[in-house]
Amino acid sequence: MTKPKIKIFSFFAGSGFLDLGFELSGFEIVYVNELYSPFMEAYRYSRKLLKLSSPEYGYHQGEKGDVKQLVTGKTALNLGELIKDARKDCHIVGFIGGPPCPDFSIGGKNRGIHGDNGQLSGAYIELICQQQPDFFLFENVKGLYKTNKHRLFFETLKSQLKDANYFLTERLINAIEYGVPQTRERIILIGFHRNLINALNFNNQSKNIDCIN
Repeated sequence: MTKPKIKIFSFFAGSGFLDLGFELSGFEIVYVNELYSPFMEAYRYSRKLLKLSSPEYGYHQGEKGDVKQLVTGKTALNLGELIKDARKDCHIVGFIGGPPCPDFSIGGKNRGIHGDNGQLSGAYIELICQQQPDFFLFENVKGLYKTNKHRLFFETLKSQLKDANYFLTERLINAIEYGVPQTRERIILIGFHRNLINALNFNNQSKNIDCIN
């Protein structure tokens, strides 16, 4: 019997390159969120071209793709119900996302947390703290990590996550280190929930982690 794959909820999905990497690594993308409709159209086209099935919980674009709207009211409750449903097959659920970066980019407007895009990073972290996925990935430009006036915000986000019981690891990586023919630096922040860490007791494995490949 094939073990169920770990479920991934994708935010700020763009055209789906991050999602594709996770799928090729054995995860299952079950929820796709993207505000900008042309990106979502490209995402749908790519999945069709690659003969990949549609996400179980669908595509969420336009107003439905606004992450800031997912942390309050009925939309937050609906997302919580989808996560609960995803856990029926596999107890482990992850969030992945790279919020728009121009407000932290060295070559951008550099408005930081006061810019519309900058606020989305905070909304994504709030969403993680609220919905409590077992793990998450956060990706952004190096300006958020290297620029002094933005680094304080980055550290504040990390403090929120630690208070929400996440163990964190971070690294500034360059795409050229992984065979991509360009220099593109990004900060990658990954968090694992305390409950998941406690469940990964290899001396006494529980049924809660049977779905790990």
